[in-house]
Amino acid sequence: MAESFQEKTEKPTEKRLEEAKKKGQVIRSPELGSCFIILFSSLFFYFTFSYTFQDAFKTYVNYVHSINMEVTLSNIGSLFTTGVYKWLLMVLPIFALVTLVSIAGTVAQVGFMWSPQVFNVDPNRLNPIAGLSRFFSIRSLQEVVKALAKIAILTYLSYSIIRDEFPTILSLVQKDVRFTVGYAGEIAFRLALKLAIVFLFLAGLDYLFQRWQFMRNMRMTKQEVTEELKEREGNPLIKSRIRSLQREFARRRMLEDAKKADVVVTNPTSFAVALKYVVKEMPAPQVVAKGAGFVADKIKTVARMHGVPVVENKPVARGLFYAVKLGDYIPEKFYLVVAELLAQVYKQKKRVGL
Repeated sequence: MAESFQEKTEKPTEKRLEEAKKKGQVIRSPELGSCFIILFSSLFFYFTFSYTFQDAFKTYVNYVHSINMEVTLSNIGSLFTTGVYKWLLMVLPIFALVTLVSIAGTVAQVGFMWSPQVFNVDPNRLNPIAGLSRFFSIRSLQEVVKALAKIAILTYLSYSIIRDEFPTILSLVQKDVRFTVGYAGEIAFRLALKLAIVFLFLAGLDYLFQRWQFMRNMRMTKQEVTEELKEREGNPLIKSRIRSLQREFARRRMLEDAKKADVVVTNPTSFAVALKYVVKEMPAPQVVAKGAGFVADKIKTVARMHGVPVVENKPVARGLFYAVKLGDYIPEKFYLVVAELLAQVYKQKKRVGL
């Protein structure tokens, strides 16, 4: 219960953002896609308008001339096929451009992604009450404000262009069709270009706002961050158990090595250090086992059970325990005293015939 009342003050983690992306929740401004479509479509029409208009004009002339043509099934089929072909030539390029720009605008914002969860049926979307709440939400109000702003900008730009070109527009009645259409196309291009630039600026602001709102909605409570950290790094109890098992395994392996040691130096109640030395194979005696307290007792017990000599030497045992890590060779300052211990051990073994 306490978690539900915690304030979401923490930034979203990478895992939280990845999970949101899988659900289709990403930072995306539809305005950017619309701006790109207007901009590139207007540029496309500007550079292809002359050719498109001439082709459409020729098609129109052919249809006018075909009025007096004898009406036959073959003639009608030919006119229909030619008309459809010309229509496709005019429509398909702009359709392909709009599709490509729309996809590129989305990819530029969110990258390539596939989220099957978007297609899952959500019963809440079918709930009319929930639908009304979304209709009267802050988000809907924002969209209404943006739509009204677009209409206002479009109206103002259209008015300003028509106002500046009004004298020329009045004189169009004296011009031929080609000049009139060309002039109308130029005015439309200027209007579209200005709209694209203004809307692009507004879309940039909208994207920044969408990003701020998205990151705000993705915020997490401190408890959520803690739980996620536990999931990523593992439960502390489990990690403690794993470390305990690792220490137990290392202790067993150390006791196994103590069985093969040449001597165990003790202090006699606190420390025990097991040494092993193989002539011509090791540069110096090696510490194969060491421990204090209970572990020291285990090392001594294992050593006695397997016939490893246990020698009491408090300074050497204490010095080796603190100065040498498990598995390391002893430093030079211990060479002489350890050599004497090993010599005693070898003499005893030789004396008893081992």
